[in-house]
Amino acid sequence: MSVPLVRTAQGTLQGVNCEDIEKYIAFKGIPYAKPPVGALRFKAPEPPEPWKGIRDASQHGPVCPQYNERMDRMEPGSEDCLYLNIYTKTITPAKPLPVMVWIHGGGFYTGSGNSDFYGPDFIIAHDVILVTFNYRLEVLGFLCLDNEQVPGNAGLKDQVMALKWVKNNIGSFGGDPQNITIFGCSAGAAATSHHLVSNMSAGLFHKAICQSGVCLNEWGYSIYGRDRAFQLGKSLGKETDDAKELLEFLRDIPTSSLVNVKLPPLDNKHKDITDSIMFGPVIENCALNIEKFISELPPDSVIKGSLAKVPVILGYTSGEGIEIARKLQYIIDFVSTTGSVVPREIKLQSPERIKDLDEKIREYYFGSKTITMDLLQEYANLETDKLFVFNIVRFGRYFNDRTAMPVYLYKFIAETERNFTKKQYKMENPSPNNGDEEWKPFLDSDRHCYIIGNNLKCDKNVDEHNIKFWEDIYGENI
Repeated sequence: MSVPLVRTAQGTLQGVNCEDIEKYIAFKGIPYAKPPVGALRFKAPEPPEPWKGIRDASQHGPVCPQYNERMDRMEPGSEDCLYLNIYTKTITPAKPLPVMVWIHGGGFYTGSGNSDFYGPDFIIAHDVILVTFNYRLEVLGFLCLDNEQVPGNAGLKDQVMALKWVKNNIGSFGGDPQNITIFGCSAGAAATSHHLVSNMSAGLFHKAICQSGVCLNEWGYSIYGRDRAFQLGKSLGKETDDAKELLEFLRDIPTSSLVNVKLPPLDNKHKDITDSIMFGPVIENCALNIEKFISELPPDSVIKGSLAKVPVILGYTSGEGIEIARKLQYIIDFVSTTGSVVPREIKLQSPERIKDLDEKIREYYFGSKTITMDLLQEYANLETDKLFVFNIVRFGRYFNDRTAMPVYLYKFIAETERNFTKKQYKMENPSPNNGDEEWKPFLDSDRHCYIIGNNLKCDKNVDEHNIKFWEDIYGENI
């Protein structure tokens, strides 16, 4: 079989022929931005530079330095990590193929686009081109000094640069630059929905799929970015209140000191479980003379209707809260304190309601019982709804109402040998054409939801009682 060659705007790539479940062509380790090293550390990405000759694209590029949570090990990777991968069955299709761009999850501090977890076999079987990529993580990707040098969100701006590269070059691989779907899971889903809100991403995609997360989830954005930056500096030996001085210090810090960072809780009035995500998307200072990715709180943008007009799929699983509940024995004192079960968004908007709402939420999920390890399932149910489900449904309601674009909602309940998370923690898409029920759009008046279990069915008002409870807590009706 001939060696596949493709010419891009930066130069020629030599891919590799692969065979697993399917035969396909892979182009790996494609640079989509200039290496963000040296003086470019923490800064927004710059366009990629051209190369001469033929570039070997048979191997993945380095991952962002990180603690690999799945494998429980440090991965030094490289700060030179802005690479993407393209998988397709053919580079000469009869007509341009749809493109799906995967944004990996991992709490904004771990993960990559490599095929060890995100292989292409199942997707390319449907005559779709798959693109995956790395972006900067944790401190390297989300440090915020609240100034024009480091305004924050470099990791999300990496994603924009990757999408620009795909838009400009995917036609050379047989892809349709007018049919690009972005999709992601968990933090990747929150990032996907941030692109639905951000002006920087306008026109770079045409559909979106958010699996287990949206930008409204309080873990999807931080309001303490600058505080965390100065706290980091102090922990590394530089106590200062000068952003320029801190930047000069952090630029010279070894990469290993900026990975798997452990910082104490911030000294703020309202503490939340999600404060443990120390470096993530932030609200960039509106006064800065730069192109900003996010410039207002996501709830404000969504409610206002500052949203891309594209079709979306949103979904969640029956066990989202497992990620938090598995740590209950370590946080049980915290979750017993007044206000800890109240969403951050409400605590900041209506501090006078905290005590009353705290009592209502505890009564609803725990009755009159004090939280103990015996209430592990009940606690998982609380965090499933509070940190995931309600705001995913809420996002769908606003999105459909403000854009009039189709919204499809699903709930994944299947219990199979592929339930990786349950095994790891020892806690044992629109309709197919195989005769299963039609997947109907989600509307506020008709809240259809596709139940993905051992069988597929379209139901109405799924988890209605819980969602109505949280609508009452938020005091919100469109």
